[in-house]
Amino acid sequence: MYPLRNFVFLAGICFALLFLTGCRRSLSTQYGLSEGFDAPNSPDSVFLFRNLCNENDHTTLEVKSFSPSAMEKLKAIVWTPDAFELHQPETLEWIERWLAMGDRTLVYVGRDFSPMADYWSQSAEAFSNEETSEQDALFALEQQALELAKLEQLRSRIRPKTATPWCLFDHSGGIEERVLKVKGPWADSIDPSKARLFLRSHPIGYTKKILASAKKEFDREAEDTSTKAVTSTAKPTKQKPPTMPNGLPAPISIPTGTAVDYDFKWQTSDANMLKYVNGIPATDIPKMKSRLTTVDDKPLIAEVTKKSWKNSKVLVLSNSSLISNLSLTNYENLTIAKNLVDELPRTNIGFLSGSQDPIVRSDDSSDQQKGFEMLTIWPLNVVSIHAVFLGMLVLLALFPIFGRAKQLPKKSTREFGQHIEAVGALLYKSQDRFYALATIAEYFRNVRKEPTSTWAKIEPVAQNEGKSPFKT
Repeated sequence: MYPLRNFVFLAGICFALLFLTGCRRSLSTQYGLSEGFDAPNSPDSVFLFRNLCNENDHTTLEVKSFSPSAMEKLKAIVWTPDAFELHQPETLEWIERWLAMGDRTLVYVGRDFSPMADYWSQSAEAFSNEETSEQDALFALEQQALELAKLEQLRSRIRPKTATPWCLFDHSGGIEERVLKVKGPWADSIDPSKARLFLRSHPIGYTKKILASAKKEFDREAEDTSTKAVTSTAKPTKQKPPTMPNGLPAPISIPTGTAVDYDFKWQTSDANMLKYVNGIPATDIPKMKSRLTTVDDKPLIAEVTKKSWKNSKVLVLSNSSLISNLSLTNYENLTIAKNLVDELPRTNIGFLSGSQDPIVRSDDSSDQQKGFEMLTIWPLNVVSIHAVFLGMLVLLALFPIFGRAKQLPKKSTREFGQHIEAVGALLYKSQDRFYALATIAEYFRNVRKEPTSTWAKIEPVAQNEGKSPFKT
């Protein structure tokens, strides 16, 4: 009875929670994910691009760290960092060694785009065209502004140009532009007016002239020397502030479209970028070939090759508007993604994301999780929390101390059988056999009126054998 009632109680709680919470997933803002609970539900992730690789008979896996076994196993890496190009030297050195093994492909996706902001932009446009409340459109515009503010916060930490071992990134573009005309080998397969392609930052291929300019820009000592030289030779001049006809000072105005040049503080990343450009030999400068560019020659997708890489290549994407979940809902963007998949090898394509660079390991001892660490990886990290919650419900249902107070059934005082059991217990406690027999015989003679019964004739025999101390 009680186990059934506990089961019904537990099932009722589970159905109530399911009814209250529902089965729908909320919109996720995780950037660059390719697997996990939030990946299919995030406009920012690349879950659909990874599925596209799997549908074309490619073998994919998630990359957590760089190790010797990963260097041997991985044939391609799709890297969608949730940060701009300020990577650690040991990370890029590992990739350089990996590319030098030959027949490797790196797909590097620039960060200067927010698919989440584009999602809210499309939502606001849809709300304004439909018969919905004005609050919905305003809410979408507000969310778009918040996502763009997050992106601007990331941009505020970088220079107008950043360096990687395979190319430079130019971040001096003013505002994000939608690309409506393209050219290049992949341009004939799409209609750019129907695609959703955006550009703000773009990659720049290395040449001798660009390398020299980059070394000068990232060299702190050269910057300090030139600043001191200009300061020592310049002559101070006095300029009168502009005035209005009434003699009051005129307000200071900044021409539209010009940027204010603030002093940029030197950071460790500047020394790292100087190290990257200094490490490029003049006899083996990476060569960039565009696959898809704007009409003013700003690459959207570019291929970088190098002699020392032995048929390896780096495919640089200006931003994630080309392969994000939201972008692949557009047919033209999907066509570009299919062209990109065709450039990848068939086996062992690793997907890498996150705001931090992966850990570079010298051995493979920590590549696999052990023991309870297995509960922290997909899909056990999702199942384990539900199992714990369900176990708590079972404990609450099964242990009486955690449930309602229960009343035990009361014993009836009207059952004659209980009276017989009580009298028998008292007779047993007397430890007097003859007294017990006499009591039974008296019961049969006086109560049941059966003087001829065998039990009624026991007392005289018992009395002849001796007196009982309990007899009254």
